[in-house]
Amino acid sequence: MLFRNIANSTGSLELQGLEQMVFPEYTEHPTPATVQTNQSEEKGQNKRKGKKTDSSVPKRSKKNDSRRKDGSPDDWAGANNERSPLPAPPRISLRDLMEAETKLVFGDEQDITHKSLASTATQLMCQAAEIGGPPSGPNLSFLPQTDKWLDVALQDANSYYQQKKYATAASRFTAALELCSKGTVFEKPFNADYEDICKVVSFVESRIVACYLRMKRPNPALLHCYRSIQLNPICFQNHLRQAMAYRLLGNPCEAVRGAMIADYIYWLSGGNNRHISKLIKLYWQGLLEAALSMEKNFSVVFTPWSGKPSINIIDKMEEAFRKLHPAFTDYIFTDPRGGHLLPQTTDWSQPSSTKSYFLTLGFRTRNDGDFLHKLLHRRSPTFTGQRSPFTPPSYRDLEMMFEIQGKKILPVLDFIKCTKLSVGFSQGSGIIERLQYASVLGQLNRFREHMHVLQYTLAELAVAPYLQDISPSDTELLLALMADTMDTLEGKRPDQERVWNAMQKVNRQMETFKWKLEETLKAKVYIEDFKIVSSFSQVFLHVL
Repeated sequence: MLFRNIANSTGSLELQGLEQMVFPEYTEHPTPATVQTNQSEEKGQNKRKGKKTDSSVPKRSKKNDSRRKDGSPDDWAGANNERSPLPAPPRISLRDLMEAETKLVFGDEQDITHKSLASTATQLMCQAAEIGGPPSGPNLSFLPQTDKWLDVALQDANSYYQQKKYATAASRFTAALELCSKGTVFEKPFNADYEDICKVVSFVESRIVACYLRMKRPNPALLHCYRSIQLNPICFQNHLRQAMAYRLLGNPCEAVRGAMIADYIYWLSGGNNRHISKLIKLYWQGLLEAALSMEKNFSVVFTPWSGKPSINIIDKMEEAFRKLHPAFTDYIFTDPRGGHLLPQTTDWSQPSSTKSYFLTLGFRTRNDGDFLHKLLHRRSPTFTGQRSPFTPPSYRDLEMMFEIQGKKILPVLDFIKCTKLSVGFSQGSGIIERLQYASVLGQLNRFREHMHVLQYTLAELAVAPYLQDISPSDTELLLALMADTMDTLEGKRPDQERVWNAMQKVNRQMETFKWKLEETLKAKVYIEDFKIVSSFSQVFLHVL
């Protein structure tokens, strides 16, 4: 199991990096095995010195209070004008993580006994019975009377679900979804509002997701998660289901982002139950610990800072990183935009008390992270090395793009944005890069992956307006990206006409122009050198 390895790991570089990050105290969970193991080692050392310690309570050692072996917290704090970083809090245990996930994802399961979808949905979307809170999804009790055949289909599907026959329940909920696609949603379909229809269809999609998650089949569950979020992005439980699906797939970075968005959407939609919020934050923190411990190619440090830091401050942050992680200094990158969030210091209801962090990444090898400089300093960077922008890329070019984008660029960008609520739509946000990656998948005839990437991006674009302030220019770009993504899913218009491909084409033209200019200058220098040599040869022959 993924999280069991986290609870039992000690001494690795990645784990040391996590322990030395800026984490405030967080005591909503018991002390897990990792902290107890470290304390037992200290206890053995103290025992030889004749000192007694309580291994059940984590304590700060003198070494943590003064100077570390590979760096000074005081020097690090001086770089950002903050107090010294506190030691890492007790880790989230696997049991606590799974209990939180079960309550948050499956806490809405009740029997369906009413005849209308309005009451049915209100029951199913209400999480108060399990975790003591307000309805976790949209209040569907104000919707018009639903079609009787749809209501019968939903009750039939739920009866199988209650009997734990999840495969049959999934097929029955799928049948109910097909009724919705035929217009069988409300008794008076011609008077139905579009948003009301979206809420009902999103609800049906969420029930299919629950069935697949119960069967531990995250791939089909994830596809329905995307659709439920597209239709109703302000239902926080949709994002929690997506986080669980990503966790089952072994992608904790996307799971972290799903939990973070769920916590924010819960507050944004009026949720005020602090127990639910703490439960989501505990789940968020556990997933973040998993994401940090899984990274092998780079290490990270979060530095608290408000405002825009100067170049000198960034240099001090990176110098502190070199002291903390000497094995990850071949290439160091600090996200200059900041805005990273941690669950322990995030309170959406009190923005003044929420801390913002800058993220510093250090890579073992320069080739794993040097593309970040290109993303930061170029408007439309490409990473293919292709020299001919006016001709279709060869199959070899496509395979190289698939490897670079899928295994090098996107995993790092996913980690950067997993702690950042507002990522925007420009280069480096992960949106454009993922759409370009989808184009590559389509040209390689990897249609299943192509569809998943497009559905994922459409879900990200659907929730984006709720996570950030969008300028008029960004609004136009957002609408264009959504329209082109929908057209691509429906097979309309050639793929070369998409917004993201137009950006890539312009940059390729600029790269080609630059390359031709360099070649021309080289040729001119060669000609001038040849003329000089020829003139000297003629003079020498004349002398002879």
